[in-house]
Amino acid sequence: MVEHHVTRRGIRDRGVTEAMRTVPREKFVSPGCEEFAYEDTPLSIGEGQTISQPFIVALMLEKARLDAGDKVLEVGTGSGYTSALMSRIARRVYSIERHERLALQAKERFEKLGYHNIDVRVGDGSKGWPEAAPFDAIIVSASAPAVPSALKAQLDLGGRLVIPVGRSEQRLKRVTRTGAAAFEEEDLGGVLFVPLIGEDAWTAAHPMYTATAPPSPETSASGPGSPRNAEGEGMEKIQLPGGVLDHTAFQRRFWAIQRIAWIIFTLLLVACLLGLLGRGGPFSRQTIAFPEGAVDFPVLSRWKAPEIMTVNFAPSSEDRVFTIDAAFLQSFSIEGVDPPEKATFVRQGRIGYVFPGNPAGSTQIVFRLQTQLSGLCRTTIGIDAETRAQSTFIFP
Repeated sequence: MVEHHVTRRGIRDRGVTEAMRTVPREKFVSPGCEEFAYEDTPLSIGEGQTISQPFIVALMLEKARLDAGDKVLEVGTGSGYTSALMSRIARRVYSIERHERLALQAKERFEKLGYHNIDVRVGDGSKGWPEAAPFDAIIVSASAPAVPSALKAQLDLGGRLVIPVGRSEQRLKRVTRTGAAAFEEEDLGGVLFVPLIGEDAWTAAHPMYTATAPPSPETSASGPGSPRNAEGEGMEKIQLPGGVLDHTAFQRRFWAIQRIAWIIFTLLLVACLLGLLGRGGPFSRQTIAFPEGAVDFPVLSRWKAPEIMTVNFAPSSEDRVFTIDAAFLQSFSIEGVDPPEKATFVRQGRIGYVFPGNPAGSTQIVFRLQTQLSGLCRTTIGIDAETRAQSTFIFP
């Protein structure tokens, strides 16, 4: 994810990339969406909210210029992924979420993952967190009609505020506090974010806030049907700063090719396993015991492949008889018997092979077979009066 969706698109802040390598994004998505956790796409997290695509998160964190000793504020906790990333870079993270359920879920995730330097509260993000101010950096993941004065006031000297601002046209702004009442504002490019809901921002009646979330996790963040959330995370599209390449089309082709490669690899692996099992593998044969001997019988085979079936008779001074269903020859043809049988007979649909007894020791008979048809073959074999039902599966 970091290599293909972040660094190749111009993100160079090592603290940001190392944090993204460390924090498990699959822990911050809804159940069933884990498969898509490392694709560059937003995913639904409930309450009409989404977890932003990795590149957008990385871009905003880099523009905030976070340091190890910083105390930072995130407006819009959402799933908690961005706060988790910031906690791996900064000293302390404060995070505000409007939806109580999302805030509680994020807090539970932080506890399970051992991220103990994050404080979460439910409240109006446009008012910030005055009790914890001042902050070295503030990141807002939703668009306000203007930069909220409360957030600017809560910046420490030299503090950075990254926020999308605008009505019909939104711009990503970085506001830096340079004095007690002095601020320097930078325009980082055109963007389209969901609205920030709060007293110093938009009302909950804003048309973008009431838009429905996407039904499919594969929806791209840059497409016309992209997810729109209240204030948590996510945005529709971003005009990338100069020098940053958009590899969206490349990423889609890459993932498509990777999926095809995995399918081909799986098919080849299955074919190899079937080849191993089909003849000479550890599970390809079974020894069937009888009171008067045993049969080494092929239970897995391959179509049009040679096979052997070995019959071992116990010592006896009398002739021994091996029987098998005549239907067996539809799946296996008998190419030879070593040593040859003394006589053969057919009785009640079964073929009998008669071999002379040997009182001095056991007698081993080898039937040389050739597979004729693929599929499941059921037969009954026997030595003298005892019989056993047996199945063989012949792979195509």
